[in-house]
Amino acid sequence: MAPHIRTRSGCWTCREAGYKCDEQKPFCGRCIRLKIACKGYEVRFKWKNSTLGPKTGKRPREGRGLASSVSSASADMSAPGSGSLEERAYLVLPKPALTPTTSPTLSLRDKQLMHYWIQRLASLLTVAPPNGKPSLFHSHLTAMASEPGALQSTILSMSATHLALASSDPSWKIQAYRHQQNAIILLQKLIQNPLDMHDEPALATVLMMQVSARLYSEDDAEPQVVNHLVGAKAILASRRTVSAWLSSSSARFLLSLFAYHDILSSISRGTRPLIEHSNDFVGIEDDRGLQEIADVLLVVARISEMQELKKYERVRPGQQSVADGNEALGEELEKALLHLDFSRPGQVSPEACISSHDAVLTAEAFRHAAFIYLYRVWKNIGAPSPHTLYHVERCLSCIEKVPIDSSLVASHLWPLWTAGCEAVDTRHREFVRHRCLEMYRARLFPSWKRIVRDIEEVWAAKDLEQVVGGEDGMTRVDCIQVILKQRGREVELA
Repeated sequence: MAPHIRTRSGCWTCREAGYKCDEQKPFCGRCIRLKIACKGYEVRFKWKNSTLGPKTGKRPREGRGLASSVSSASADMSAPGSGSLEERAYLVLPKPALTPTTSPTLSLRDKQLMHYWIQRLASLLTVAPPNGKPSLFHSHLTAMASEPGALQSTILSMSATHLALASSDPSWKIQAYRHQQNAIILLQKLIQNPLDMHDEPALATVLMMQVSARLYSEDDAEPQVVNHLVGAKAILASRRTVSAWLSSSSARFLLSLFAYHDILSSISRGTRPLIEHSNDFVGIEDDRGLQEIADVLLVVARISEMQELKKYERVRPGQQSVADGNEALGEELEKALLHLDFSRPGQVSPEACISSHDAVLTAEAFRHAAFIYLYRVWKNIGAPSPHTLYHVERCLSCIEKVPIDSSLVASHLWPLWTAGCEAVDTRHREFVRHRCLEMYRARLFPSWKRIVRDIEEVWAAKDLEQVVGGEDGMTRVDCIQVILKQRGREVELA
């Protein structure tokens, strides 16, 4: 029997099994020989929050791989209800320590990757309609990434990963791994400097790592995928107030990107967003033409807050005041969503009308998805409840009217997931399946392909519950919880 030899630099499949890896790229020889999935060589790390007492001056114990703190989060940057606890976010790196390989000038292959970012990938990430202008990701991030650093390496890694998918050339995966490794080490050095930590490139790097982790995740190893939003929150807190980040258009873009991902992630987490966004989130990607979608997402943030309160209500069933408060909040949020009816004349801002009709349809899709989310949290009901099915049909109808090549489709994952999971009609389910695969083929983001499997698992769970428990049982199947229990991970909704 072959001995189990632990390896620290092999592929993750061999590491987890305790076998020596030959480190062949992009897939190791052992995995190829055994015909098993090779999980690759990506560096895994995490942001770690800790509540701090008085400083003792003690250094972390050797072997923990703990980098210096990003910053202390002030009370006004804490999540609502979290009090004034001082928080720090740490970047935890694997051992042995890695050394970045950088050059003052880009190599020929890296120039190809930067060109691919400018000409292709940046536009695929952007939700805002171009209207004859460069994509907002290109406009705000490319100049920041012009010099060697963590952001440049992150963008090059994302480009290489996507190019490997688009070209079926596995050699780009090796480039992606190299740049990802560089980005992590350079970010660690960046956040150790208090002056650099406050700058926009640091926040941009962490947010792009978040985008990359969410879009390129292919398997179910989600517990290993870092939630970079914790790090982004700590960097934001380094300026003490959110308003301090509103001084430039690029900073506002980054702040809106954080708000978008924070709110949608709160749905999967089942908790309120990390910070309050009502005063700084004026449009997706800071585009006033997408203000209506932001308005809906601010209501969604409050529904996520309610979800946290409902958990408290379940563990304290005798607290009638809590139950009454949740009921009143549910009624308030329902009225807020009814008020945001963008299908009515005069309900849409002039900027949205100029921007794109697709933006109005997308805002309506988000609104109907928010109703479905509200009824799940507030009433614990879903399909085949008539209330839910009405909003399922309206949401999918709005999505269907948006051309697949529209930039707004980049934001459709959450409404499509929310309405799709509650779809009962065969025609609706087939549309959801087809639309998800169309979205994947148009943009080649692996997580968009995986969402189809997740939705199908929810359908199977709901159909089984209908047989076992009838319609009452089916309506109580929580789509997010199905994936959490069966796959052990959150659903990617951004």
